[in-house]
Amino acid sequence: MLRSGRQPPNLLERERRARQGRGEKKEPPTFRGANLEAQTTILHEWLLSGPAETGKTFAALWLLDSLLRQTAKAQAILARKLQVSIWGTVLITYQRIQDLRGAMGDKPVMAYGGQKPEWYDYPNGARLWIGGLDNPQKILSGERDFIYINQAEEFTIDDWETLLTRCTGRGAVTPTPMLFGDCNPGAEDHWILKRPTLKLFHSKHLDNPALYDEDGRLTAQGKRTITTLRSLTGIRKARLCDGLWVGAEGQYFEVWDADLHTSEAFEIPEDWPVWGALDYGWAHPTAFGLFTQDNDGVIYLVGEHIQHKWLAPQHCKAIRRLAEGAGIHWRRVRQIVAGHDVFQQRGASDGKTIADQYRDATDPETGDFIGMNLEKATIDRITGAQELLARLGNPEVGIKPTLKFFNNCRRTIASMTRMVCDPRDPEDVKKVNADVNGEGGDDEFDMCRYGAMVKAVYVPSVY
Repeated sequence: MLRSGRQPPNLLERERRARQGRGEKKEPPTFRGANLEAQTTILHEWLLSGPAETGKTFAALWLLDSLLRQTAKAQAILARKLQVSIWGTVLITYQRIQDLRGAMGDKPVMAYGGQKPEWYDYPNGARLWIGGLDNPQKILSGERDFIYINQAEEFTIDDWETLLTRCTGRGAVTPTPMLFGDCNPGAEDHWILKRPTLKLFHSKHLDNPALYDEDGRLTAQGKRTITTLRSLTGIRKARLCDGLWVGAEGQYFEVWDADLHTSEAFEIPEDWPVWGALDYGWAHPTAFGLFTQDNDGVIYLVGEHIQHKWLAPQHCKAIRRLAEGAGIHWRRVRQIVAGHDVFQQRGASDGKTIADQYRDATDPETGDFIGMNLEKATIDRITGAQELLARLGNPEVGIKPTLKFFNNCRRTIASMTRMVCDPRDPEDVKKVNADVNGEGGDDEFDMCRYGAMVKAVYVPSVY
């Protein structure tokens, strides 16, 4: 575990000095950025996180190999979620490192288990166990000094904490046991992002010497790799090219692409229609969106107001300020549609529905009338979800999007990447409730589908 106050061992520098002392010219590989920073850490839990092809797996494995070579009798694990996925992926990179070590004059490691080794023994008595969490008997049978996880985004928090119990330092020969690894970005609510004791080192494409030279110019390989990554679409591009933690597994809106579906804010022309949509909530948030449509039929969400545990007058005031901030006079808002629950009688002492409260709202500070009339939205979930899906377009067949979001509508954008298919009905979006802080639910998505259905009749644009 982390020993505060100690300087981390610079294994690369130690190796260079040793080789210079022996008169050897071959040096360890070059690391940059986060990949270099990781070589000197002694943190107990950490990951190299980044898009594809940043060199993070090579960097993490190099450190693992260095730790084992310099820690006699250490016990370590190299693991993936599924054991079968090890042999043709991460173990190939590990073997590249061993080939490089051989060229540098280091003693070889010995593999045991044939073509699919179960462990490697080092000349100093250290051992590296190979396995997956689907077959954990051997790798988790005792205390380990170092545990390396490849593609940690595939692991659950239970997996991670189970491994942590095998890397506490009890019985270890190292004073700095580590549970570490690498990961590609996953969903925006992934447990990796929520674990406070887990340090993320953010690896970038510039960190990979195979892609960029010392002056920051693309190499020939870099041009091929970056071109390929930029050709990806949707969530794959966001994660593997841009390194963003977005979306969800089983995502409903798989075509989502921030480059295609978001826009910088701009002034709304006077002849464009403006309308609003509201999804009511109390414990979960009330979500309001302000929409417009250009002369080519493209709908824009130009502003959002998301808040829970507010009363109708507070929402009304914030919504009017939202319109004002977007440069839209309130008289231009032609209609506001809302879920049907706001029109139901809820047993209020004055007999008013939520819609009545919005209609009759006055400014809590000035007493000025700030009410707004709500109309019933088209609320069918499947129809609304598929309307949004259709409006997002499909670049693979040349259909341009007819729905875009201003970049400042962050909560709604996040909800679009978070929605997943309902396992009981793949045509529907799974219902998700917000947490106690009013976040993570489907309220923004519901608001968005209400707003899109106002203009449900349209002709898709084609490239």
